[in-house]
Amino acid sequence: MSSEVRANKLSPATGTALQISDSGDTTTIPSGATLDVSSATMTGFTIPSGQTLTVASGATIDASAGTATGFGSDNTPAFAATLSSSQTISASSTWTKIEFDSEIFDSDSCYDNSTNFRFTPTTAGKYFVYGNGAVHYMTSNGLKVAIFKNGSVYVYTAISPTNGDENYGYTGAIIDFNGSTDYVEFYILQGQSGIAPSVPTGMAQFGAFKVIT
Repeated sequence: MSSEVRANKLSPATGTALQISDSGDTTTIPSGATLDVSSATMTGFTIPSGQTLTVASGATIDASAGTATGFGSDNTPAFAATLSSSQTISASSTWTKIEFDSEIFDSDSCYDNSTNFRFTPTTAGKYFVYGNGAVHYMTSNGLKVAIFKNGSVYVYTAISPTNGDENYGYTGAIIDFNGSTDYVEFYILQGQSGIAPSVPTGMAQFGAFKVIT
């Protein structure tokens, strides 16, 4: 049986709430009709699977007083780390992994700052990865700073040290990760024999963040 109620207003009895339909029922707003809540507040509103909520031109979704989830992606996982103490660089022409053991932040706990000193993001995608470091007491020969992916050089920067207390190198690249096993580390190679230069505290950093594509 079907019936139709025509009225200009439906109001709840004093001290109660107005309910439309019972649990399990379907209340339909037909094509061409408008549900106008511009002067009210809607709570607990769910868009059914397969349906589309259209925000009209000039309208705004304001989540400043709440939390918005599922609206695209962000730049995480992301991290940045530094050295808690200076680290000595190995003998001439040997790659040395820099053991960044002090995290500035680590959004998804994807950076290992105690054992392998590597970033292994759990979300697949493209990431901007960077690393830099200053090396003390080099006076000649080459200096390279590199990002290793899965144990091999992915990108590096070479500089010619000058006679001075510190020589600085930086490198960075956008790298694809599979979200499970791909990882990156930061290495430095110095070409001067007979010395053991060091990377001082506060003069090196390693980091990465997901690129929104």
